[in-house]
Amino acid sequence: MSELVNAQSSAIERRLSRSLSATRILAQGVRENNGLINNFEDYAEAVLNSVGGISNLQLAPDGIIRFIHPLKGNEKALGHNILQDDRRRKEALLAIKEHRLTLAGPFELIQGGVAVIGRNPVYLPTPQGEQFWGFASALIFLEDLIKATELNSLEGRGYSYQLHRRHPDTGVNEVFARSASPLTVNNYSVSIQVPNATWNLVMSRSETTPKWRSTTGYIASVLAGLLAVWIVYFILQQPEKLRRTVIEKTRELEYHANNDALTGLANRRFLSEQLDRVLRENARYSHPAVLMYMDLDDFKRVNDSMGHAAGDSLLQQIADRLKRSVRDSDLVTRLGGDEFGVLLLDSESVRDVSRIAEKIIDTVEQPVKLGNKSFVVSTSIGITMIPTDGQDNATILKNADLAMYSAKQSGKRNFCFYNQSLQAAAIAKQELEDDLSLAIDEKQFVLHYQPIVSLSTGELDSCEALIRWQHPHKGLLYPDKFISAAEETGKIIDIGYWVIQEVCNQIKQAESDSKPRHRFAINLSPKQFKDPLLIEKIRKIVRSTDIDARLLELEVTESCVMEDVDAAIDMLAKLKELGITIALDDFGTGYSSLSLLKRLPVDRLKIDQSFARDLETDSDDQKIVEGLISMAHKLELHVVAEGIETEDQLQFLRTYQCDFGQGYLFSKPAPIDQLQQVCSQEINSCS
Repeated sequence: MSELVNAQSSAIERRLSRSLSATRILAQGVRENNGLINNFEDYAEAVLNSVGGISNLQLAPDGIIRFIHPLKGNEKALGHNILQDDRRRKEALLAIKEHRLTLAGPFELIQGGVAVIGRNPVYLPTPQGEQFWGFASALIFLEDLIKATELNSLEGRGYSYQLHRRHPDTGVNEVFARSASPLTVNNYSVSIQVPNATWNLVMSRSETTPKWRSTTGYIASVLAGLLAVWIVYFILQQPEKLRRTVIEKTRELEYHANNDALTGLANRRFLSEQLDRVLRENARYSHPAVLMYMDLDDFKRVNDSMGHAAGDSLLQQIADRLKRSVRDSDLVTRLGGDEFGVLLLDSESVRDVSRIAEKIIDTVEQPVKLGNKSFVVSTSIGITMIPTDGQDNATILKNADLAMYSAKQSGKRNFCFYNQSLQAAAIAKQELEDDLSLAIDEKQFVLHYQPIVSLSTGELDSCEALIRWQHPHKGLLYPDKFISAAEETGKIIDIGYWVIQEVCNQIKQAESDSKPRHRFAINLSPKQFKDPLLIEKIRKIVRSTDIDARLLELEVTESCVMEDVDAAIDMLAKLKELGITIALDDFGTGYSSLSLLKRLPVDRLKIDQSFARDLETDSDDQKIVEGLISMAHKLELHVVAEGIETEDQLQFLRTYQCDFGQGYLFSKPAPIDQLQQVCSQEINSCS
């Protein structure tokens, strides 16, 4: 019983700790963005998918809940002032006072349900020191927390449980979760440490004795007692039999202490003991080993759709598959919930370990029969090499867990080895994100421009603005070095508006200098295209610079439009109402159809440079490009071919009556003051 209760309490602690880590990620995002996450929904969705076990994430500037994701069903909580709510004000003030995460609840929510909520106070640096900004919070429904354990399935097997805490105000024990059947006198209790509180999990084996059996039970007890006396007497007469019985019972107790009740696999306690043994033996005999830490992807989907009994059946089937996937000398363990571990002994070849990991992934992914339905689940695996990746039990498990989450983040159904580069990459990424924030504030970005040329006249038609980062230490960085990080952190939106402002300033400056009027093209990122403030902000920039909006062209990618066609059409129509030209970039690489193209309010198609690259030698590319140009012209759209680098490519495109061209044959991207000279030399030579 003690091992069973410890396992369930550990599952609660693990799930709660993992879920509450989302508040730290959210708080870091607020700090990085100096108090505001423009794309909160996308950021929060990424955190929910990565961490799991959370109902919703919240931001509460000045203690007032302003942002919730997902919002549906939680609207009533918006505008709630945490610091003025007497029921949970105490925990909130404690979090501010001690600068640490606190846990409030369990309590009934305004929007319904019982939950706990972790609140992490966020502080922003100011010249006067750190200043309280508000709270980053994660709300966890109590029901979901209990689902991370086996309590519900154990209840079906005759166990009772009760979760209680000492109320922080009244000091009275408060039961907030219990089984349908009451606890018996013979129960076992374990403390669960949560932020700023202690919970207690109490479990017992349910016993029900019908009243009509009371007399019979008494008589049976007397008879059983007499029988027991006779048995004891008999055993005392047979010492050898007693010795064997004691040995058998001892083995039985050891088995239950070291094995998982559901799957029969070794448990976390036994794995911990074996890791200690492996480390001791390695120090003496240099026997390497490997720990694989596995988590089933989307296991919750099975429990939610089929129930916990089906989930238990799936875990049992996966356990059997894992045992068949490795050697008899290796150790397969269930660490709790849907997490498994495999300890490979005498293994040091990365190639062999990779092959075993691939085999396990394939084996787990085979359909599982649950009732009349078949389910397919996958697994993500983190791998640590022993003793290379840790000299103690805790470090090895922690590093394996880190590698497992890296595998999940790379797309699930994957495995990842732990190594120092994981930490180095995380540090480098964090430094890049920090530098990006400074780059915006300190105006380290610059724009280079690449001409777009009329293929019929050889004259300059327009220029595409391309961003560069003049990094103070790393020199000039091209977009491939920082755009993905900007997309992930949401900074791409601020960068995008900076580009639009700079281009509009450049258009205004050209007008002031009485230079020829040319259109300037700008790439819109997918995140910026979905920004609900896009139209208003562009309108404001155009008005403040007082330029002709027809000199501004916005390029959106085909894949960006395909995410939500109706919303994209509406957004593009509103941009065109401002007078802005719209170009569909990278055309030919996505899945848009002719019928869709007819609906899109665009002016130009930009054929992806991958088609121009092999235009001289690939007859298929020639047919595709010729067909695309012909189709666009029938829809009264102009066509721009990207990536033109040779005279032969240029002649092919002219033959196909392509309208405009862009590429190194005409000019590489250059600062605006160099562009005119470059264009006059290169374009004239190609006309």
